[in-house]
Amino acid sequence: MKSFLMRLARKVLDSVLQQLMQQFNVIQEQALAPIKQILGMVDGVWRGNGATQFKDELLNLMTPEVTRIGTGITNYHKNLTKARDLIDRADSTARNLVNSKLRSIAKFY
Repeated sequence: MKSFLMRLARKVLDSVLQQLMQQFNVIQEQALAPIKQILGMVDGVWRGNGATQFKDELLNLMTPEVTRIGTGITNYHKNLTKARDLIDRADSTARNLVNSKLRSIAKFY
């Protein structure tokens, strides 16, 4: 049985992980999707050097930065998930070790 503190920490971490993915979705929906939409509209309406420079700026400056932020959030989420799993395994191993030692002591007496 997990201790109260471990259950609480797990719930807090799960909440953080959920919020990270919500932020990732916000970036996808509110930053990348409009950029792609704008690029599609520029192709059909705006022509010339200004249009080309604008598209290049969106593609070469904005999109990679927004993608980099999304990748950072994804990596952070992945690393926190690995840490959570490692903590769970360590807690289980420690609990089993303590229980084993207690059983050994009980058998001795």
